[in-house]
Amino acid sequence: MPIDATVSVVTPTGSIAISIKSGASVVFIGANGAGKTRLGVYLERHFADGAVETHRIAAHRSLMLNPNIVPPSLEIAERRLRFGRDDEARYKEAYRWGQKPETILLNDFDHVLAALYAENNDVSVAFRTQAVANPGSPPDAPAAKVDKLKATWERVLPHRELVVLGGNIKTRTADGTVYSASEMSDGERVIFYLIAQALLAKPDTLLIFDEPELHINKSILAKLWDEIEAARADCAFLYITHDVEFAGSRHAGTKYALRSYRKTPNEEWDIELVPENADIPDDVVATIIGSRRPVLFVEGDGGSLDSSLYRRVYNDFTVIPVGSCEQVIHTVSSFAARPELHRVGCAGLVDRDGRSRAEAAYLEAKGVYCLPVSEVENLLLLPGVFLALAKALQFSEEDAQSRLTKLRAFVLAQADQQIDAICVRYTKRQINAAMKRIGLSSHDPATLDTEFKAAVAGIDAPKIFEEAKFALSAAIASQKYEKVLSYYDNKGLLAESARQLGYQQKALEEFIGRALRSDETTALHAALAAVLPKVSPRP
Repeated sequence: MPIDATVSVVTPTGSIAISIKSGASVVFIGANGAGKTRLGVYLERHFADGAVETHRIAAHRSLMLNPNIVPPSLEIAERRLRFGRDDEARYKEAYRWGQKPETILLNDFDHVLAALYAENNDVSVAFRTQAVANPGSPPDAPAAKVDKLKATWERVLPHRELVVLGGNIKTRTADGTVYSASEMSDGERVIFYLIAQALLAKPDTLLIFDEPELHINKSILAKLWDEIEAARADCAFLYITHDVEFAGSRHAGTKYALRSYRKTPNEEWDIELVPENADIPDDVVATIIGSRRPVLFVEGDGGSLDSSLYRRVYNDFTVIPVGSCEQVIHTVSSFAARPELHRVGCAGLVDRDGRSRAEAAYLEAKGVYCLPVSEVENLLLLPGVFLALAKALQFSEEDAQSRLTKLRAFVLAQADQQIDAICVRYTKRQINAAMKRIGLSSHDPATLDTEFKAAVAGIDAPKIFEEAKFALSAAIASQKYEKVLSYYDNKGLLAESARQLGYQQKALEEFIGRALRSDETTALHAALAAVLPKVSPRP
């Protein structure tokens, strides 16, 4: 019978009803210590009476694979896998979980393999019996669960092949090398294990997976779970994870942010439904809902240097990279339009890109703040930051000043040589931004065309270029180094900064990353805080 059940979970403000349905998924996202595993145990216990067949896969699980296991009968193999013993006693807490369902190491890989082998044996015997009984019209060869596992595993890992033998399993690589399944990588084994657990579940089972992302490369994670969900469309899936990217990949799933757990006097979880929002990606919304701190949206993809820098300086915020400058502005605006997200405030941080004071003030009024430079890496070229970095590298004050003078001269000379290219890039950004701000209200093709042409005609590319070139030329001529860096969109300048300090760029970035991740407050931290904007979260 298809699953259609509701579980009530106690929260500090009352109870929340979790709907469990066949063919649907529910995702709980929470940090370590938020009570995720205890919630999985609670849900499994809720259905201990058998009203809904439930099978939970713990995060703390053994991946020891012994392909030479000797299977018992299918009936016994399935009981061992589901209940931890040979008979039908349903008391899983004692037998499957050893009275420690939250913490015990789940060690059932042998039971998984035994059930696969036993089911394969039963299917093969039944096929042979039918073929012997009907020699003139033998039946079509049926697919055992191990055959379905093989097909799914190979779709997820297309450069590997599972070789299924009578009582053994091997792996073959693209170059023909064959090795025992016991020698699979952790990722290969866990993919095998998770697919098998799903395929071996009884029809219409609630499958609870704790940390479904564990040991799996992110590039194939979504595909794996898409395949598993498709293979068991009769089941309900409940995921418990701290990986917001994985949570976002379950597009049709209902998502809940899990913040905390309290055991006494009664078990309760601080849970909040993650609202659907086409304007803000699911993983970002989940992070906002799960955060206890205001959120700072920044450009980029979460690169190590950017993240370390922002998280160290803005340590009272949850820092979320969302891509381009336009995406930062859009996300902050979308946040403002969603009152259900306003339990925490938010702000945005974007590159300067030559914006005037008026433009920067306009953005700040919307909760978006501008860096003093055109590329985040170039914060490290600003005088106070460069000198603090040189000090951390044990340069004397005199030597550091000398190296800063050389760096300044290099940057000004490069900007002067590349001024037209810099201003063309600036002009492109301004045109792109202006085009996105065009609002068309006409309702027929002719007036729409007129309105659009009038809006485009108001964008004067030569004027934008000339004004930028005039401002940048004046800054170069008057040696206004910081002003030049507000226009100069060249990430490669960090390499010259590293050269002046006697480092390769990568080595310098690694040093800076370690310094920023340190708990110690240093002159470098203080120098960065001094040049970065003071950000106030928008309610």
